[in-house]
Amino acid sequence: MDKKLIKKNEILENSICVMFLKGYNGTSVKDITDAAGIPKGSFYNYFEDKEHYAVDALYYYFYETSKQTFEILADKNIKPLERIKNFYKHMIGQNEEAGFKLGCFVGNITQEMGDISTIISEATDEIHKEIVKRIYVCLVEAYELNGFNSKVDIKKLSNFIVSSWQGTLLRMKASKNREVLDDFYEVLVEVLLR
Repeated sequence: MDKKLIKKNEILENSICVMFLKGYNGTSVKDITDAAGIPKGSFYNYFEDKEHYAVDALYYYFYETSKQTFEILADKNIKPLERIKNFYKHMIGQNEEAGFKLGCFVGNITQEMGDISTIISEATDEIHKEIVKRIYVCLVEAYELNGFNSKVDIKKLSNFIVSSWQGTLLRMKASKNREVLDDFYEVLVEVLLR
């Protein structure tokens, strides 16, 4: 890996939390460079502009920062439906630890910029499709292993679960409590994954 890419990843690692907490429009280039500990002018050595930074931050967050979380869905030592349940249980715990304020970085940026920036909406759509795919793989595996038989097409069910989760996080941020998270989880376990 070349030195510029290593430094770029280091900048992303140290600054993503600013955009996660403040949103795209609430985050300035100076906020990013202050969090990364670099001079403001250096930002443009690594990113074309703030919009391209956001795209890189989204991918870095999904593929690097959240890698361990998504490994829950790939753990073949656990039954596939249990992996999905464990994944969302973990996500609920993370949001509780954060005081029900964070939500999902990808979802937050989608809501704020999805209809404004083509490159951001393309990135968030690609990431959401990847999440759907990972849920889908678990559902297909459950079907093949033990005859999990959803009344709904498994692809549609995968999309529905991910979309429902994003809506749940939106409502959680408004209510600042776990009630809607618990409702989501109960329906997931008692209705969707039975």
